[in-house]
Amino acid sequence: MSTRMIAVKELVAGMVIGEPVLSASGKTLLGKDIVINPRIISLLLMWDVHSIIIVDESAVPAAESPQEQPEQPAAVVLQSSLAEDFVTFFKEYDSVMTSASHSFDFIKNNNQIPVQELKDTSFSIYSTVLSTGPAIMDYLLVSDYNLADKVARHSVMVAFISSIIGRKLKLTDEQIHVLILAGLLHDVGKLVIAKEADVHPNSHVINGGKLLQHVPSIPQEVLMSILQHHEYMDGSGCPLGSTGDKIHLYARIIAVADFFHQQAYTGEHANPFPVLESMAKEMFGKLDQGVCQPFIRHIRDCLINSPVLLSDESTGQVIFFNANKLDRPVVKTDSGTIIDLAATNNIFIKRLVNQEYLANAN
Repeated sequence: MSTRMIAVKELVAGMVIGEPVLSASGKTLLGKDIVINPRIISLLLMWDVHSIIIVDESAVPAAESPQEQPEQPAAVVLQSSLAEDFVTFFKEYDSVMTSASHSFDFIKNNNQIPVQELKDTSFSIYSTVLSTGPAIMDYLLVSDYNLADKVARHSVMVAFISSIIGRKLKLTDEQIHVLILAGLLHDVGKLVIAKEADVHPNSHVINGGKLLQHVPSIPQEVLMSILQHHEYMDGSGCPLGSTGDKIHLYARIIAVADFFHQQAYTGEHANPFPVLESMAKEMFGKLDQGVCQPFIRHIRDCLINSPVLLSDESTGQVIFFNANKLDRPVVKTDSGTIIDLAATNNIFIKRLVNQEYLANAN
């Protein structure tokens, strides 16, 4: 494959990245083989990247065009494509988690914020969101629970989920980048609190604010998000009991992402279905309705056709959501039986499962 360097200002949609795009500190911002689109061009400009390596399709002689291969069934092609997407995503996810864990260890040991490293991690998260597209929520929901310690994993997941919400709300690329950084740091106060001194469950909010207030390169929106992500729309939150629009938008987004991830991962595996029902109720009190509604719709759409394990140990796929009972959708079992969980009290969804689990079960 031949490649060539091109100025970012000369990029056009449809070009393919030939080599990974790196930040000044050597972190991968965009992987190879990603197809250029207007959003990626704007990201590169925002990152102050002046030129990149692309695939030089014009250098491939016509005589070298590949021979025709027997056409494979669509299902086989789709399954292969999904498997490759999963592998690619988890490599990127593992890299992000490793970087975040290193940064958090540094904070624990030094009570200082490695700003550039965390900004690089936030860039990596957003580039992963862009390159993975709508499928990213599916991948996040079946991610490995044991990839990192609790605070690091939760912080990375909140950052990912917040970026998805930000895109649904049509925030700009620059706004989403700051939002991701805020999501990464929303629980940073937990890293500097001695267990014996942590007498209040929200002490980390104040301690996180104290840790960041004198870091000049941290945007003010990040500090506000950390201080307010446990505030609720009805004034029942803390530390100040702020209400409505007095709570920064990023804090309201992070509150939804935090609520979703904490509730969906109460055990070793993800079960987002009861959380959707809880969020649908909480958005008329604690959570921002304008943030919750598009996120709930997005999660619901992502979960259609998702494989699930039922309480009777059978497996199947979600095929329809009941509007008034989001935790009890209609499921088609692998044996072909259609079960409306809203009409039965003795069967419920235990958790999501991935394709590896299904393969082992069969």
